[in-house]
Amino acid sequence: MRKVKRLNREESQTRTRELLMRSASACFARLGFEGTSVDEIAENAGFSRGAFYSNFVDKDEIFLALLKRHLERDLRDFEAMLATSDSFEQLVEKAAARYTDLGDSPDWCLLMAEFQLRVSRANKTDDALVRTYAEYRQTLSGLIEQTFAKFDKKGGLAPTDLAITLLALSHGLALERAASRDALPMALTGKAMKALLIGAASKT
Repeated sequence: MRKVKRLNREESQTRTRELLMRSASACFARLGFEGTSVDEIAENAGFSRGAFYSNFVDKDEIFLALLKRHLERDLRDFEAMLATSDSFEQLVEKAAARYTDLGDSPDWCLLMAEFQLRVSRANKTDDALVRTYAEYRQTLSGLIEQTFAKFDKKGGLAPTDLAITLLALSHGLALERAASRDALPMALTGKAMKALLIGAASKT
């Protein structure tokens, strides 16, 4: 009989955190941030409430961990598209295809809208979630600036303004799809992004 390797304490904690994060992601997508409880996250992952609090201070902390992972993956995808594109048009096609794929799973856009409304009501400009998202926008702006430089483009919008507009467009369309009960085609986000990127750049 094959022996099953026992996890050490650090490996066990890492596994527990990962399972809790997967559970939280599924619960947030199904119920929203406010509608999800710590008990639901723990139970759905097969753990006790105590196990949750041994790994995360509160619901905000696990949401922040998920958000950072999501945003880091988003930036890595952009970097990969930029590195493997031979023209601005090719990059735009890749970005449009990616946003079309995201349209199939708008959960993060909806969660971000909920988070932004929550932060706005709390009026906390120094909130960790606010800082994380601000850093993401700043990094995305830098990647857009690199894109313009690589393909000899001069943006009709400053990189920071274009980054904000791209995010607002993707989040806004996700909300429109949710409000219309998926009546809007998923490909619309990709098409809108393509039109915005092409329109925002011109040759120097």
